[in-house]
Amino acid sequence: MNKQLLPVEPTQRQADEGGLSVDERREVADRLSAFVSEARDYIEAFTPVDDSDEVDPDTGLSRTQLLSLLVGFVGCDTRESLGSRTYTLIYTDPETSKSNYQTICIPDYRSASPIVFTRDGRSARLTLRATGEVLAEVGVHAQILGASNHYYSRVSPDFVPLPTAAIISPYSTCAGGCLGCSRGAVKSFTPPPKDYVGRHVQALAEDFDRRGWDRSELVSVNITTGCQPDEERELTMMLQLIDEYRRHGFDNASFFPFTYAIDSTAAMEQLREVGCLGFIGTVECFNDLERIRQWGRKKGSITFDQHVEKYLRAKRAGFEIVETDYVLGADSYNEMLNGIRALDSIGVAVVPNIKRNYTLEQLDSNHPDIWDLGMSYIADGFHAALATYRNGTIKRRAARYSVDYLKRHGGTGFSLRDLPIRHT
Repeated sequence: MNKQLLPVEPTQRQADEGGLSVDERREVADRLSAFVSEARDYIEAFTPVDDSDEVDPDTGLSRTQLLSLLVGFVGCDTRESLGSRTYTLIYTDPETSKSNYQTICIPDYRSASPIVFTRDGRSARLTLRATGEVLAEVGVHAQILGASNHYYSRVSPDFVPLPTAAIISPYSTCAGGCLGCSRGAVKSFTPPPKDYVGRHVQALAEDFDRRGWDRSELVSVNITTGCQPDEERELTMMLQLIDEYRRHGFDNASFFPFTYAIDSTAAMEQLREVGCLGFIGTVECFNDLERIRQWGRKKGSITFDQHVEKYLRAKRAGFEIVETDYVLGADSYNEMLNGIRALDSIGVAVVPNIKRNYTLEQLDSNHPDIWDLGMSYIADGFHAALATYRNGTIKRRAARYSVDYLKRHGGTGFSLRDLPIRHT
């Protein structure tokens, strides 16, 4: 056997992984190997949509993007230290030269994964365990060791971070307690200090200064929270955050709260008054019972109909952009497409995410349709969701500002087509 390949048979290192028996590990290995084999056939035959006439060509799926979603869903084995269980990789499509970011996880059942992740500094290789065939040569953008409180979500064509957009999560503990949560699975939540708002904004401001960036170039701040137990405390935190950003000279920043706790018209109107242009909900899935089972009662008990009413309130409150986060896998195929159509009909952009399965419990929580339909379930779900971006999205708005920033700083001929994209 090639010494570079990792065996399916359990070694000492793997003996207690995820508490799986040898039979359980083999069942998972067989299931994932069959899924990957059929998915690769689908990807090879896949014809990307011709988006050459699109003004904002940021939603088409390439074969390489589909491969990145497949790897993200299945998870990888590795010889890397398990101090990090999540990596953000950069894939580049050989046909279009378009790059996209996608995360992978190193799951508890990693010895059963048919895909092996081998890192060499800032580069890495994804290979099939059984044959050693190279699936992709990728870049390593980030090794995620714990809960980070910010990152820059737009990058230049050569992967240099831009000051135009940030996704922030200053409060690194959550009140939700969701089964499907990647941070919960790898225990990366940390108790925040009492002055976490001030510390977070000060750290971001100092980082801008170190990079030589003008603070006025930050135009998009996605406040990713879900951490406070009720609307009053969530609203108070967001208002304090926005005020602190203004005090530190981020005068052009618009804010986009990502929250399940904000629900009332009054709270939404307060957020609009202080500079929030968009509202991001957390529908997660469309089946109400699965939402409770996988996302817990605090978040999951908000029904789909209640989500729809909330987004209509956000529209009436004047938010220019209304999005919701959607995780593929929990719904049946028909539930998925019907739910996306229902939200699209009221002007909501559905932002799709591929589920990272760190535990066997998370892997088994996926709907049987994803196993029966394979990659067509994922591709059709993403195509349907990405079509809703015509309603307006935060990432498209930030991308336009990023193209303008690059042109003002000496770049020529840039368009949205040139920017790397994220389909998480």
